[in-house]
Amino acid sequence: MKWKSPPLGLFAFPTLIGFSAAFVGFSHATFLVPMIGLQSGTYFGDVMPLFFSWICLLLFTVGSLPFIPEEWGDKQEIRYGVWTGVALFFIPQICGIALILCAFWFLTVIGMWAFLSTYQWKYDVPPFRTGLWFGLGGLSGMFIGSFVMGAILF
Repeated sequence: MKWKSPPLGLFAFPTLIGFSAAFVGFSHATFLVPMIGLQSGTYFGDVMPLFFSWICLLLFTVGSLPFIPEEWGDKQEIRYGVWTGVALFFIPQICGIALILCAFWFLTVIGMWAFLSTYQWKYDVPPFRTGLWFGLGGLSGMFIGSFVMGAILF
């Protein structure tokens, strides 16, 4: 899909969904992690707020995917792009906390999303790439929201 002007709503909406997922995930993780028996300072205790945020992002994504307009292209291909962006690009982050070379993967994801946001609307790209843009936008919003929530709560 090629837009005539930059779609600011499409730039902001996935990011706001991701930011909301981080808020919900972190706020629930502060209550659920001690109930599960995990303690802060352990690997799983420190990763659980981010993991809960990702689960919330997946749930919010499921709720928003049916509202994709038909004129953007093949809905199924857009969905595949969104799931690739949300699911596949989060796996190195969860694994990267233990691996020093991948610990800053979230900066790569945010940078890729910013790069896609600068040119995505100018060109006629396949629907999969549009979905990937949406997925990376949600994941970028979740990472930024996780940073903010981590600074507020911890």
